Amino acid sequence: MNNNANELKVIAQFYNEYQVINFHDQNELKSQKKALTKQMEELANIVLPCLAKIGETNSEMPVGMLLASLVSDKLVSEEKFIEVQNNLKEMKKLGDMLGFDKKLVGILNALVP
Repeated sequence: MNNNANELKVIAQFYNEYQVINFHDQNELKSQKKALTKQMEELANIVLPCLAKIGETNSEMPVGMLLASLVSDKLVSEEKFIEVQNNLKEMKKLGDMLGFDKKLVGILNALVP
């Protein structure tokens, strides 16, 4: 697991800096468009490659277990982790409706089954 410490830190940083967005509020969605776009790009261009790299060296570990280790290794607080996971679920629902980019849909499906 140690050889993936860097990737885990990068994923943890994404979770810790994640800005929760209310996808049901059109005004908030408009005002948070920049944050949403940035987070979607980070999911596809940063989180996904990190998960892939971890997968290369640790193919037996399910993503869910890997994500749980962010909390157990104290890289992300449990509250923040749950908050982000719930918000990613909302993003995934939105993606199903709006037909997001396949890469983004793939990472969302991996993070929030």
